[in-house]
Amino acid sequence: MITQQMIRTENLCKIYHLINNNANISRARLAGITNLSKTTVSSLVDELIRGGYVVDCGTEARAHQGRRPNALQVDGDSNVVAVISWRRARLDLALVSSDGRVAFRDRLPLNEQSDGTDRVADAFFRRLLPAAGGARVMGVCIIIPGIVNEEQRSIYSTVIGVDPGDPVIERLSEALARYPVCFLNDTACFAYAERTFTPVKDRFFAYVNVSKGVGACLFADGKMLRGAGAMATQFGHYSIDRNGPVCDCGNRGCLECLVGENALGRRAAERGLDVSGVNGPRLLFGDVAAMADAGDENARALIGDLGRDLAYGISNLIALFNPSLVVVGGTGVNLGPLFLDEIRRALASMGFPEFVRQVRVEYSRLGLDAELTGAAQYYIDTHYDFSGNTQRRLFLR
Repeated sequence: MITQQMIRTENLCKIYHLINNNANISRARLAGITNLSKTTVSSLVDELIRGGYVVDCGTEARAHQGRRPNALQVDGDSNVVAVISWRRARLDLALVSSDGRVAFRDRLPLNEQSDGTDRVADAFFRRLLPAAGGARVMGVCIIIPGIVNEEQRSIYSTVIGVDPGDPVIERLSEALARYPVCFLNDTACFAYAERTFTPVKDRFFAYVNVSKGVGACLFADGKMLRGAGAMATQFGHYSIDRNGPVCDCGNRGCLECLVGENALGRRAAERGLDVSGVNGPRLLFGDVAAMADAGDENARALIGDLGRDLAYGISNLIALFNPSLVVVGGTGVNLGPLFLDEIRRALASMGFPEFVRQVRVEYSRLGLDAELTGAAQYYIDTHYDFSGNTQRRLFLR
């Protein structure tokens, strides 16, 4: 049953998002966009101002004569989302303002002996909450490189070593009980940032994250399929070689263990690439690109191998989903234009021609901080309730 309070809450969210996406918009303009009465819009705006979410900046400058409407902006300085990206060897921490700025950034190392769940809670209370100062913490987003299963209230990640039976969600929900908590997949956060901040106008598009592993997120009619828990697809565990190397998931020949950055050492050895001059504990995409730029033919051949392998996976994704745009992001963009050119070239001779011909394949134009800003924006857009009913809630999609 739809109540008046539900309608008002929905309209509050709508008005807030319009103000966030249209800086200095006026009440009159909001009424025109929403088809709500001016009285209703003014009441909703006043509630957002009283709640500390929006500020009235006074009259805006106009070239013509007449009464000038007041300009409205979201109050990003007073409202932040705490974001914690849980990785194998570190936690990436951020406070993201409600208007999309990274207001605070930090990083904490993890080791094999660390209890990741305890470290996540400790990082919030010892680093993020003090850094927030007087700003309201709208919620806590915890990003994982794995699956968030809403129905079973569990997470699964081979990267950070969390099995579905581990009570991670319960432990963190209890530890952060005063705050709304949202669990999100990492690729979904990158993808939502791409859709929101670029912004992507295509009705059907796929975001492919090539980093240490490989992931994908799909959008239909502008909406993320099945939310941000990675329950719509496990593209990185699509097998392109049934006799290939064994993946952490137990399958053979997954994209993740052939194209991901963690596979570079093995792939480089297969190509006879001399990596003796590489700084750091392991080979990175940027290292291979630098060698290719310096004229190393083995490095160029390796990039070609990676591009063709990824194109094979993407061609099947296109046959299944038929997007008009595929955005490739993550650290894989460090392989440079040669990698993107090889993906495009290989795709031209793969898959269902009628679909493939209509697809644009592009690199992401956002940096790696997009994971953090994407998480915060997804949480605000999808889950946050501006009428004050979000507190102490748990979100798993």
